[in-house]
Amino acid sequence: MASIRLFKGAFGHVSVLNAASDLVTHAHAEAHVIIWLEGDPGEMIVGDVTVPLGPGNAVCVNSLQPHSHHFTDGRPGSFLAFYIQPHWAAPRMGRRPGQPLFRSPAVRLDAEMRSLAAMLFGHLIGACESGDFAVYEIERMIDRLIEGIGAAQHAIPAAAGPAGRLDHRIRKALALMQANVSGRLGLDEVARSVGLSRPHFFSLFKDQMSLTPNVYWNTLRMGEALRQVKDSDESLTCVACNLGFTTQANFTRFFRDHAGVPPTLYREAARAAA
Repeated sequence: MASIRLFKGAFGHVSVLNAASDLVTHAHAEAHVIIWLEGDPGEMIVGDVTVPLGPGNAVCVNSLQPHSHHFTDGRPGSFLAFYIQPHWAAPRMGRRPGQPLFRSPAVRLDAEMRSLAAMLFGHLIGACESGDFAVYEIERMIDRLIEGIGAAQHAIPAAAGPAGRLDHRIRKALALMQANVSGRLGLDEVARSVGLSRPHFFSLFKDQMSLTPNVYWNTLRMGEALRQVKDSDESLTCVACNLGFTTQANFTRFFRDHAGVPPTLYREAARAAA
């Protein structure tokens, strides 16, 4: 049974996730750091790199970088999952605005970082005292984590950034997809609207964005789903309809495959953290 605890701060938010179901290939607008705590760690695929999780390393995912999580034996695993605002982290890591935060999808964790992760886990599940001290520990953990990532990746050469501006047709497609995130617009229609065949559109989009139109589209839909589940008082059936799903069951499956928990549990956790 999946479960979740959330904490929000200036950095973004962090969750304790207990899950055993695979997460499909997806992406986030935020940067993403995952630390294994206990149980089945599984393995993650970040871009085209397979990264095992374990006590000695964390997984780092840049904004809009596709990734998936696969479990091996069906036992639940517990994780700290950080969703970090790039504009918050960039100056702390010496990155320019728009630069990828992470040069490698893996970072080594030292003993201090593991200890901080364990304390943070205790605060988030209520095993430690709460209040201002918990807030301080979380902020301390985030700062130490970013500091550790920067130190561990310092010697890794920076990857070449994208060459020039995005093609005007891809910029138009992004704007069209963002404007219709709650509608039933299909990718074939997006391709026609920007004057490309479906194969050419998919190829150009992947080349320019480093992810497929489907993953980007689902990233937008999932972001809106998280917002509506967290902030709206509408039923999940209404939220599903708002996002173009034909049934609540299809929406619940989509949400669980991307977030690791069903929308009912996410709504409960988000409201408890408010």
